[in-house]
Amino acid sequence: MRHLFRLMLVLALAAFPLSVSAQGGEEGTEPSAEEPAPSSAPATEESALQLKLDDAGVEVVPSPARTADGYTLEEMDLRIRRARIGLLSTMGVSLLGGVLIGIGVSQLDFDTGEGGVLLWTGFSVATGGLIGMMITGGMLARRKKKQRSLREADYGRPRRVEWDLARSRMVF
Repeated sequence: MRHLFRLMLVLALAAFPLSVSAQGGEEGTEPSAEEPAPSSAPATEESALQLKLDDAGVEVVPSPARTADGYTLEEMDLRIRRARIGLLSTMGVSLLGGVLIGIGVSQLDFDTGEGGVLLWTGFSVATGGLIGMMITGGMLARRKKKQRSLREADYGRPRRVEWDLARSRMVF
């Protein structure tokens, strides 16, 4: 019963939104003169060129390349890292299920058929882990493919062999 309560608590916490924001001021008030009025353009779209200010002055810099979903290289790296963590954690769940299966088989009494609860628990945990591994493995592969295509678009297609003019030889 204790474990059921803990599982329900974890599921309830997972259902809450990941972030909460507060709105300043009262409802029905107009924006003040100090704060600019919100624009009707979506906030996620960026212009093709950005202004960059540093010690030397102002430069016009092209915005970073994005995928069709709107992710930059840094965001794709973060998404790939999260998919790897998901894959490794589901591998751990599968391993735990295998351990439970092994313990359940050792405690199983074949004459009376008693002691199969741990065995079936192990099967269900291992099955859930294997399904999670398939899902997160597919997510990881798809995200790495998008990252590769984004890098190729950003840096050009990688070449295996090039001629180095300075050394007059082939470079791999």
